[in-house]
Amino acid sequence: MFDFLRFWLLIQLFGLIALPLAWRLFRFLPDRGYAFAKALGLLGASYLLWIGASFGLLRNTSGGIVLAMLLFAGVGVWLGRAGWQRDESGEQPLLVELWQRRGHILAAEILFLAAMAAWTIFRAYNPDIAGTEKPMEFAFLNGILNSPQFPPHDPWLSGYGISYYYFGYVQLNALVQLSGVAPSIAFNLGLASIFALTLLGAFGLGYNLVVSDDDKPASPRRGMLYGLLGSLLVGIMGNLEGVLESIHARGLMSPAMMRFFDVKELVDAPVTGSWSPGAFWWWWRASRTIHDYNFARTSSQELIDEFPFFSFLLGDMHPHVLGIPFVLLVIAMALSLIRGVQAGDGDDGGGWNAAWGRVRAGFGLDSWGLVIYGLALGALGFLNTWDFPMYLFLMTLVYALRRGLAGRLLHAPLWREILLAFFSLAIIGFFGYLPFYLSFSSQAQGIFPNFYNPTRLVQYGLMFGPFLAAIILLLIVAARRTPAPRSTFIRWLLVVLLLPAIFLLASLFTAYLVPGLRTQIEQLLGIPASQIIPQVLRLRLLTPATWILIGILLAAIGALAAQAWSDRAEKPCRNLAFTLALFFTALLLTYGTEFVFLRDTFGTRMNTVFKFYYQAWIMMAVGTTYALYFVVTRASRGLRIAAQAIMAVLILGGLVYPILAIPSKADNFRGEPSLDGARFVSQFRPDEAAVIAWLRTHTSPDAVIVEAPGGSYSDFNTISAHSGRAALLGWGGHELQWRGTYDEPGRREPLIEAIYRNLDTAAIAQTVDEFGVDYLIVGPRELSKYGIPPDRRRAYSLLWEPVFESGDYTVYAWRGA
Repeated sequence: MFDFLRFWLLIQLFGLIALPLAWRLFRFLPDRGYAFAKALGLLGASYLLWIGASFGLLRNTSGGIVLAMLLFAGVGVWLGRAGWQRDESGEQPLLVELWQRRGHILAAEILFLAAMAAWTIFRAYNPDIAGTEKPMEFAFLNGILNSPQFPPHDPWLSGYGISYYYFGYVQLNALVQLSGVAPSIAFNLGLASIFALTLLGAFGLGYNLVVSDDDKPASPRRGMLYGLLGSLLVGIMGNLEGVLESIHARGLMSPAMMRFFDVKELVDAPVTGSWSPGAFWWWWRASRTIHDYNFARTSSQELIDEFPFFSFLLGDMHPHVLGIPFVLLVIAMALSLIRGVQAGDGDDGGGWNAAWGRVRAGFGLDSWGLVIYGLALGALGFLNTWDFPMYLFLMTLVYALRRGLAGRLLHAPLWREILLAFFSLAIIGFFGYLPFYLSFSSQAQGIFPNFYNPTRLVQYGLMFGPFLAAIILLLIVAARRTPAPRSTFIRWLLVVLLLPAIFLLASLFTAYLVPGLRTQIEQLLGIPASQIIPQVLRLRLLTPATWILIGILLAAIGALAAQAWSDRAEKPCRNLAFTLALFFTALLLTYGTEFVFLRDTFGTRMNTVFKFYYQAWIMMAVGTTYALYFVVTRASRGLRIAAQAIMAVLILGGLVYPILAIPSKADNFRGEPSLDGARFVSQFRPDEAAVIAWLRTHTSPDAVIVEAPGGSYSDFNTISAHSGRAALLGWGGHELQWRGTYDEPGRREPLIEAIYRNLDTAAIAQTVDEFGVDYLIVGPRELSKYGIPPDRRRAYSLLWEPVFESGDYTVYAWRGA
């Protein structure tokens, strides 16, 4: 209880120090950014801590964190100083406006507290930091906690810094150090906090979108209802695969239906006779709704299509989860940007210098707004690198729409501004986080064409069904109000449909004609080059529906939004234009995975679909909140009733998943609740827990240990993960993913084996000296992996001194050759 209160109060403090800046940054939104202040404060203070610790100006200690918070608070007060008194526009002082918005503030705080408390209770019934990638994430957290300067040391590759997007763990590290909560408890409280911040951010977006509507603004009370709808769509609703699970469990899924939907492994799930699936981890399949195959269609390929609630349910503290509140913060900044259209925005005068002046003025805060926007976008790259280019595109598109709505036509002067805005944000976002990129390696191997895995429309509908319906309904109503010329739609449609087709054909023929590429393609696909082109064409022509549907929707949105840059009197309202930008970006992300993927060590589009679909879900969910309001307030009575019925059915279908999955994952809330994610180690492996406790108490945070390295997702390397003491090598497979090469892990594996087999005294001494090894762990895993008989352990005493024993575990300190 006290741990929860400390965490909650600390997050409130981060929100408080950011409030003056949020009040000015979001001055064009009805809630003045109150719903985003907590995320803004956590982001800003953590950034100053990280940049300071990267250059040796601050230390990653509680004192350094407090200093970073004070610095951020000072910057916020200085930039938001106009908010403390009535300004020329007639705005009330900050404290007065806070009081005037007390109803909204109270609702936001109740939502945040309720969400955090509810998910804390849920985590208490499945708290273990075990399975999937939780051990890796806990290792990162402990590694950062033990690093006074940045980059933090990699707990699974001693001597190296973490080569991963670790900013989210820096933020959690700040909460741990200031709250004094044990890391194993903070892990679960952190997940609950991210869940609550997600719902709060989505609430703020839904509220601001409908209350600030240009033509039909909602009342604050109605705005809160739509805010709750936004929270539901972004953070609680699941995809429609949960409906199939329930139907199959009941025994109503026919073989023909099973083949039609083709959800991976659903056919193997048991029929329980009830509406509730009974299989272990049945809810996992919702993240495998899109089913890819190899080129010959003889076996499945792994593909991930997570959505936010699945991530919260699973409980992995992965970067894409840690980044959600800050993605919503950036979306809110984009909304504030387009809401800030003012008289004079449409001026065309001057050349590049004048365009640069308009860009700086457009982001506000006396040009500091551009810096803040760039740093916020850049933070997404540090939180989850894939997100940076996605939201850079969205922000640039919103800026272009803002200028169009202010009367700018899409010609050379506006293109100059768009380019300047794009490159300014990109440069600030990159160089503001340069120390991270200098220490970051990647497994990315370039962009590769997706020749043979077009997504089936039925599976795409299972994933995004409610959102697709909202997009279609919005387009119908919006097109009736401000119809775009048919010729404009046709031009958009031809471009959207033909360009990717031409790209695929060009890629195929290029690969066929260039010998080196042809060999690579033959090895990748497993068939002779002469058969590749006809086979790819056949697969594409047999599965065109998703390509065509998304293409039509993109063309319709493009034609409608393009009116913002026309000289017509009728233009989309600002919030409609913003929502169209969200839908256009989201659909474009999912459209892109139909034709290209970022090749990595897996060699498939698994991670591309995973990362692109995840952000597409968030954008579509936010857009759907306003789309429903737009349809309800503008459509004819008949269409309004039909739309409400359709959306109610689809949203209820999406709620089947969380309703059934929550008790299943929590084992129906049986057992003894606890927030200690390391409790299972003490309960089932007490000797290992004793070693971890001894290392934490009696060794330096920068100590280097040797333990047997294990495969990814195994229970090996628990000691280094839980103690934060860097191991010579941990999960080697993950090091390959993080660094794109196995050279260093591969070099260390035989050296570790030589240490445990005690084969060569001189070689062992050289290894210890090279890597600065302090302690050797000998326990059941080491004995089993290296086939060491119990009597061999005595031989270790020649080089190592026993310093701690507990059951089957012995910790040795280096004695010397």
